[in-house]
Amino acid sequence: MSLERVTAPVVRKLEAMPLTWRLVTILLVLLLAALMATSLATAWLVQRDLKANVDDQLRAVAVPIAEDTSAVTIGGESNDDFYSQDLRTGPTNFFFVRQPSDGSAWQYRFPTGEASRPDVPVLSLDDPRVRSGQPFTVSSIDGTTRWRFIAGHYTTPDNSTFAVGMPMTGVNKIISRFAIVTTSLGLAALVTCGVLGWFATRRAFRPLRRIEDTAAGIAAGDLTRRVPVRHSHDEVASLSDSLNAMLGQVERSFALQEASETRMRQFVADASHELRTPLATVRGYAELYRQGAVQGPEHTAQAMDRIEGEASRMTGLVDDLLLLARLDDQRPLELTDVDLVVLAAETVHDARARAPHRRVQLVGLDGELSPVVLRGDDSRLRQVLSNLIGNALMHTADDVLVEVRTGQVGDRAVVEVRDHGAGIEPDVAERVFERFFRVDKARSRARGGSGLGLAIVAAIVGQHQGRVRVLETPGGGATFRVELPGTTPERPARV
Repeated sequence: MSLERVTAPVVRKLEAMPLTWRLVTILLVLLLAALMATSLATAWLVQRDLKANVDDQLRAVAVPIAEDTSAVTIGGESNDDFYSQDLRTGPTNFFFVRQPSDGSAWQYRFPTGEASRPDVPVLSLDDPRVRSGQPFTVSSIDGTTRWRFIAGHYTTPDNSTFAVGMPMTGVNKIISRFAIVTTSLGLAALVTCGVLGWFATRRAFRPLRRIEDTAAGIAAGDLTRRVPVRHSHDEVASLSDSLNAMLGQVERSFALQEASETRMRQFVADASHELRTPLATVRGYAELYRQGAVQGPEHTAQAMDRIEGEASRMTGLVDDLLLLARLDDQRPLELTDVDLVVLAAETVHDARARAPHRRVQLVGLDGELSPVVLRGDDSRLRQVLSNLIGNALMHTADDVLVEVRTGQVGDRAVVEVRDHGAGIEPDVAERVFERFFRVDKARSRARGGSGLGLAIVAAIVGQHQGRVRVLETPGGGATFRVELPGTTPERPARV
């Protein structure tokens, strides 16, 4: 059976636990493993040292015995017991046994107070334990006690062997007490660490629970919820800051999307409304003609003129809508070096040709015309000026002067279309660049305005990384100011 198959059920159970309990369980398992390893190693070291101490005591007794037989006096009578003779004198705190080389009965002496007898093996001069003098362990005859022995032989001519031993009862008691103490302390440490670890983990996870609550609130639809800010420098605080930044971005994105959808719905509604009027006019004249209500060449020509006018109006509206759609797609501009003064001069000439009865002038911002060159799309910038001039001509009286002013302000190329008419109310000025917005809807529609001209201006200027504003003309009127990134090369203006 593979290790993976054995551990798989344990891993599944851990994964099914809440994270707090999972971490506490892992902590306790690791702590238990560390305690067990430490306890076993310590017990082994203590037992080794205690055993070494016993061995040292045995050596201290065995050496003089081997060198001096007078230290032992044999007494007692022989009997049938394996331990047939008792050594009346000798090491009283140790078990001592002498095995004569002639095969006669062993002599022995028990330590005071010890009831069990060790199962001492027969020792000969050729036995490695006798020759090396290394300690060895034997069990008692009844199997209840372990004994530690050192064997040797006398230096006298009879070459008898002997063994000196001590019971391991004291060592075993110490190890048993050590095991009980370490087990008790280990269990207490496990319980204490488990309780403290549970509280510490819950406290550490408190910010994560706040994040969870915030996420649940956001999932319920409240995009204004934020994770409480923690004034610390740990990973959870960094996560909270990152989540708040992300949530702010998500909220702004949703707000922009909602605003875009609102504008799109309004745009579709306005476009439908704008198209409905000319379509209704065309349909009405077509039905009148079909019913025979339009009679005679004069009335027929009048009806055709109306149909043609409304069709032209629809064509212009559709063209403007397509242009706005292309601008919204952020299609690349055809950038070239454009002289704003030349462009303005040509647009002014075109406006004079369309409205010869109107006064349209080109002047410099500081009174003198000088070259103003920028990187831009010539056709798009031409449409900006054409729309602004057309807007000024449409919303002012025939005797009102329209001025086109160009110049350089710092690193910005500036063009202004200024009129001296009635001006624009401040609350209306903020909305003039909205699609289909008209200050005077009836008048604008009657003059063929689609309500998209200034929206197109704002979109084109935005693509050129510029901005357009509505200002009040000194003395009355409206000024549309366009600012674009520009440079000023050394070349004459062509006006």
